[in-house]
Amino acid sequence: MIRVRKLLFSRSLSFALLLTSCFAASTAAGDGGAKAYNPSSSAAPPDTETASAGAWANLTNRAGSIRATSNHMLSGAIETARSDKSAQRIIFKSIPELSKKDTDDDQSCDRLEQATRQKPLEFDDKRFPTVDDLTDWIMDFTQGKGADGKSLYKQCPGKCSPQYTWWIYPEKTELLVKARVICGLPRDRDSNKYQLSIELAPACPVAQSQ
Repeated sequence: MIRVRKLLFSRSLSFALLLTSCFAASTAAGDGGAKAYNPSSSAAPPDTETASAGAWANLTNRAGSIRATSNHMLSGAIETARSDKSAQRIIFKSIPELSKKDTDDDQSCDRLEQATRQKPLEFDDKRFPTVDDLTDWIMDFTQGKGADGKSLYKQCPGKCSPQYTWWIYPEKTELLVKARVICGLPRDRDSNKYQLSIELAPACPVAQSQ
């Protein structure tokens, strides 16, 4: 009986410590305490790609465009996450190559970047039935279209360039998505390139009522 009690106590303590780590990690990432855990020391290195933000390439879904590359990366990660027995979430990032030229907006963008690194812009509880629907929303969102895109561009104005992180939770019938955005320095519109990265990370355990 004593051994059983010690085992139960040990498991309860481990679970409590994990929840504490989850909360601390998510709060530090600006998630407002959402249940998200990203142990960077144990997570596999992210897959990375360079993609073009060119209008025609994305309109025609050309290979190498942000649309085509994002869809390919997301499809593979979501399939892997759903086939894994452990709970998984997907961390997908899109970071622009920054301009080397000075602009009139540099100072205001620098202030916005410092502020949004402390408290990222939040777009939560987005749900999509398919990867294609998610990709369509990402493209609209990042181009200032739709309610979310317009809200983003209002908060990140001028030549300031958003840096995106999406947390994607593959549920049985849909994808739950949370977006965090840092409003940073102007991007390089001559190269028109973004660095995309994607990785799987364990999700926090969810306590179930008995």
